[in-house]
Amino acid sequence: MAIDETIPRLGCGRSIDEAWAGIKQPPTAHENGCVQCRTARASLAKLAEATRTLRYNDAEDASLRPHHGVKDAIMNLARAEVRRGNLLPAYQADQGAITISEQAITSVIWSGADALPGVRARRCRIHPAPDTTDGPRSAGTANISVNLRIAVASSTDIPGTAELLRQRIISMITAHVGLNAGAVNITVEDLYDV
Repeated sequence: MAIDETIPRLGCGRSIDEAWAGIKQPPTAHENGCVQCRTARASLAKLAEATRTLRYNDAEDASLRPHHGVKDAIMNLARAEVRRGNLLPAYQADQGAITISEQAITSVIWSGADALPGVRARRCRIHPAPDTTDGPRSAGTANISVNLRIAVASSTDIPGTAELLRQRIISMITAHVGLNAGAVNITVEDLYDV
């Protein structure tokens, strides 16, 4: 069995995600006997406790809540550190397939969304659209579907902004990635004050 090299792994071969998923549970027999897992669990437990403390303090004292500019900077950094995600087909040739990471496409979408006044991109999922053509796919004709969740300023014209964002995403994906965005689904999941 091949190990997926895109997932960060501990020295014992377990993924850091596995360690995080079980952080609220007692350690397994493997974790009790493995130095790398014990070290990872200890670090993750400190992170979980610090997060709980910060959430509690933020809820109790409004002056501790960061300005939206700080949140934007943190989100931009987090987005840059996200794993490359799934590989999506971009082109099929006789010599083999060319793929592009979901994260590369997501970065283009976030860039376009965040450049619109009153819009903050949140979660983005990209899936290959069903191929309705027979035969091999030619360059630049792969179809994808996009599901984007956003937050908007409370003064934003939501229908107009959503349509503008949809058209912007379609043109940016075509221009910067060379794929066709078949469906662009936009969900407004939050409003924020400016």
